[in-house]
Amino acid sequence: MNITIFSMPKLANNPCRIACQIILLMSLPSGANAAGITNQQAVANAITSCNSLNSGDGVYFGPTNSICNVQATAANIQSLTPDQIFGMGYQSTRVNGGKVGQPYDYFRTQNSRMTGGGAGDDNFSRLSFWAKTDNDFGLTNTTLNSTGYRFDNHHFVFGADYRLQNNWVAGGSFTYQYNNATFDSGRGATTSNNYSGSIYTTYSITDALHVEATASYGGFNYQTSRNIQLSGFGSSVATGSPIGYQYAFSWGGGYDFTYQALTVAPYIRGDYMYQGINSYTETGSIAAMSFDSQVIESMVSTVGVQSSYTFSMPWGVLIPQLRGEWHHQYMDSQRQMQGSFTSDPTGQVITMTGNTPSSDYYTFGAEVSSVLPGGISAFLAYETLQGYTNVTSNKLMLGGRLEF
Repeated sequence: MNITIFSMPKLANNPCRIACQIILLMSLPSGANAAGITNQQAVANAITSCNSLNSGDGVYFGPTNSICNVQATAANIQSLTPDQIFGMGYQSTRVNGGKVGQPYDYFRTQNSRMTGGGAGDDNFSRLSFWAKTDNDFGLTNTTLNSTGYRFDNHHFVFGADYRLQNNWVAGGSFTYQYNNATFDSGRGATTSNNYSGSIYTTYSITDALHVEATASYGGFNYQTSRNIQLSGFGSSVATGSPIGYQYAFSWGGGYDFTYQALTVAPYIRGDYMYQGINSYTETGSIAAMSFDSQVIESMVSTVGVQSSYTFSMPWGVLIPQLRGEWHHQYMDSQRQMQGSFTSDPTGQVITMTGNTPSSDYYTFGAEVSSVLPGGISAFLAYETLQGYTNVTSNKLMLGGRLEF
């Protein structure tokens, strides 16, 4: 008899929807079609295969701490499914839309002068030091393919640039990033410490037309924990410490239309990112797993426009700005991961399938910059990612620059 389960209406973050379909899955005869719960099916197949090593009277003659002693119940299968593994890649390509981080006050470094108000005669110094901090916060929704999580990421960036010519600036920066993701339903957490360096340059072809490029390379250390609850075995925590690396490039250009104190600047940009995460093995649980290496690639095009208005104040210059961007993703796709239970003597490979990414999404931002006497400037900005399926992402930025 062939049985097909039709897809239920999509209800994000609905544990009942997932649990109910798993229960239906467990009740299906071999070969039945259970669309949408392939990850749980893969784990169920591995556990069932391992259970088959038991003798006819249900006694397993292998080690008592083998995963083969775990019953393939709906609750056990849900707890064993390691779909949190995709969170590491999602942090890079989806939480921030796959964009390469830009230096502080990036657009302002592209001109040898400021436009509007009383700032037109304020030329830049040759050497500048700058710093900024970003705080990303938000969540990803739980789906049938992966467990959702709340994230709170912190970036600290320090850099310097030098004006080689009046229309050409080059510089470099160092970034430390701490990421923290806490998974829904108490299923664990993933944290990481990332370190990267970058070089960047901007060149003004005319006072209005400019091009720019950025390149970066870095490494990171993850700490993962999966909270597992198994009938007959109680609770345990499977922990891992994968490491990886990332390199990225960004390039683009724009044109500044100015009218007195008002500037409207359309621009285009391309971002490429390659991320590799090494294979690793968890410890601390009967359900610990070994995972293969991961490769994540992202190629994003951005079309945006930024507007600003310059106010001359007694103490300096105040510049409010608004920005909107449309992004298109070319390379990030529905990824697959492979792993196996370390205590499974059969070594059956489990293939996990992640969420399908959004191809088109948007970023909107607002910023207030100030330029003070003595070559000091500062900015405060807010940015939000919109239109990305199952992702809510916001960013607060604060930075300053000192010119010599």
